Parts: sequence; structure tokens; C-alpha cells
Amino acid sequence: MTIRKNAYGKCLKYIEKYWEKTTVKFPHDKKIHIGLPHQYVAPNSALFRNDQFYWDSYFIIVGLLESGRTRLAKGMVDNLINLYERFGIMPSRNRFHNLGISQPPFFTSMILEVYKKNKDREWLGKAAKLAENELEKYWMRAIHPKHKVFYGLSRYCDHFITHATAENESGWDMTSRFNDQCLDFLPIDLNALLFRYEKDLVRMFTILKSDEKKNYYAARAGMRKKEINDFMWNRNRGFFFDYNYKKKKQSDFYSLAGFYPMWAGIASSKQVKRMVENLDVFEYEGGLANTQKQELFKDYRQWDYPNGWANQHWIVINGLQKYGFKSDAERLAIKWLDLNKKIFNRTGKFWEKYDVVGCKIGHSGRYNTQSGFGWTNAIFLKLANMFG
Repeated sequence: MTIRKNAYGKCLKYIEKYWEKTTVKFPHDKKIHIGLPHQYVAPNSALFRNDQFYWDSYFIIVGLLESGRTRLAKGMVDNLINLYERFGIMPSRNRFHNLGISQPPFFTSMILEVYKKNKDREWLGKAAKLAENELEKYWMRAIHPKHKVFYGLSRYCDHFITHATAENESGWDMTSRFNDQCLDFLPIDLNALLFRYEKDLVRMFTILKSDEKKNYYAARAGMRKKEINDFMWNRNRGFFFDYNYKKKKQSDFYSLAGFYPMWAGIASSKQVKRMVENLDVFEYEGGLANTQKQELFKDYRQWDYPNGWANQHWIVINGLQKYGFKSDAERLAIKWLDLNKKIFNRTGKFWEKYDVVGCKIGHSGRYNTQSGFGWTNAIFLKLANMFG
């Protein structure tokens, strides 16, 4: 099952023009927005026109590097460094009222993606030092506000210690997954990302020839892997789940977060084989729904079934490739690309999220579904090139 890039030619031309439309220069603080020293790509030119989001940045950078925009990608990493140096947090986005929460920690993944292109060891050293700081003083923080709360595992937690804003920090704003009790859960995606963070630091300190730090983070990653498997792997179901540390029990709610250990490299080949058998829980004509379709809240949450998101497709597809499940990766990529193309041909736009069951624009949640759209464009470009 192969495709040609020219099947998506009009889509790719749109994406190329849209980079220019959403490349922002905002060097000074103004009203609700925090100024950033380097240009960056906002998700769209409407609701989010001056925003640089934390976790969006990783997926956008994947597309920027694919399009040859290394300088712009590096600038987005440097903006996050600037925010951390200024405020002691990488906030969910560059708005003053978001300084109490972060977002899923993809910082080291961004650093290494850029380093592959620029090979700047001095820059890598500075970025690695700051990454260590973010890991230790934010995500592994064991005092108010507590992120590390159970063994060596972490939760999402805002500065006000409320379930709703902790859920905002998860990036899944909002979802039935946490049952409105986000603070009580050790999320599988967060802890898989922190494992990846530690393994990325191992790679960085190997390059920087610091054996002491390399060995330290390798040991840390090994301990986290064991804890994730002990508390979050379900042998009977063949899948990873969030863990409610207050109730001392696993959740039984299926979500694409359960595939993050595959992307991060935690899962064994035997575990991945079991996980792939669970794809049918999520797979539809247009790609992957973000969650199971049962036991959802009556008031719709935008990170639930039947919505699918570009960033989540990248995590699953990239993870499948790493473990050699290339036909599954290709099938899902083409479903997602074709859905994006179908809606683009109808509307002339790309969208923040899609209904993968009805094959239409995604259902709105906290706000109206946005057109644009940063990570959708970036991942479309990457997948079109990978499977073209």
C-alpha cells in the first residue's frame, strides 16, 4: 500500500503558504501575552494567533525541520528556554495567566530533533542543562505543587492544585479519561514522556562526553521503566493504563495515551505485539479515535471519541514503525492523510481535530474547532513525505 506525494499536492502547497501566515514576531510583553525573543509558529491565525504552546511546539518542529526551516525550529526551542529562565516554568503557552501550568514535556525531544540538523554542541550543552532543571524542579517536584507523588512516578498538577487545571496541564482539555479527578491519576503518557526525557538526557550527555550524568539518567530511566511496568501494564488486556494512586488501582479506560510507552521505547516487543491487537478499539475509517467509545461523559469532551488528533497519530504511527509494524503504520498514516485531504477539498482548510468515525471536522469542546492548523499541517507534511 503506497502513495505518491503528488496525491496531496494541493494540501502541501497550502501548508507551505500557511507557515508564513502563522510565523509570529512578538518580542515584547503586551497585555495577556508574554514576549518571546525569536520568531515562532502559532497554531493558527485566529484564536491562537500569538501563542506558542509547549507541547504543540514539538509536533510543529517536526514539520518545520521537514520543510527545511531549521532556524525557525531552533528559535522555538530557544523561546521555551527563555520562558523557563524568566519564570521557572515552561508554561502551557506564552500568556501570563498560564504561568501556573505546563504541558506534556517534549522539551528534550525538540532539542534532539534540532541538534540532528545543526550539530551545535555548545547549544546542546546549554539546552541539556536547562532540561535537567525542568525535570528535577518541575516534573519531579515533591513539594507544593507536587508532581512526584507515588514512588518515582509523576502526575499532572497545577499551582492551585485543582483537578480541572491539572487536566489542562495534561493537554487533554478536556476528557472523560480522568473522570474529573486528574490529580489522583499517574498518567501513562506523562510518565512515558519522562522516561523518554531521561533517555534523551542519556543521549545528550553521551554526545557531551559526561559519563557521570549519562550513567545517572540511564539508571533513573531504568527505575522508571520498572515502575511503569509494575503499576501501568495490564497483562490480561495487553495494554498500558493510567494508575489511580489514591485508590491504588489501574484505570480501565482505553485511550491513545496507552501507546506512549511504545513511542518512548519502554515497551518490550512482546508487549507491543499485544498492544497492536488493541488497535481495533480505536481504529475507524478516518484513523484513530482518541479514546474508547464507551463510558464517556454526557457533556462532550473534545479529547474523547470520535475525535482524532494529528499529534496522537504521530505518536502511534512513529511508535509502530520503531517496532517494525510498518504495514500497520502505513495503513493508519494513509487513513489519516486521506481524511485530512477529503476535508481540505471540501473546506479549503486543515483543522485542529477530526471526527474519524464520521469523517468530518472534529467536534467542538471547550471552544470551537479551529482551522489552520499548526500540528495538523506539520504532521501531514511529515507523513506525506514518509509514506510517499
